[in-house]
Amino acid sequence: METVYVLLKTDPGMLEEILKAIRKLEGVKEASPVTGAYDIIVRIDGEFITDALSVVVKEIRKISGIQGTETLISVKL
Repeated sequence: METVYVLLKTDPGMLEEILKAIRKLEGVKEASPVTGAYDIIVRIDGEFITDALSVVVKEIRKISGIQGTETLISVKL
């Protein structure tokens, strides 16, 4: 199982609507609002790293109201 974390910046007033949409996506295990430079953090699990990254590229980035994303790939040590 591979995991990526995605940090999202959202348009003002869109946080709750975006959270609802993201939580419905396959592979999304957790989506939480956060304080700081980003508005939401999302954890995505996939059998392969390409599965998890596909959710970011093909689904999350298409959601209206998202200004930008930063994707962090979890590594195993």
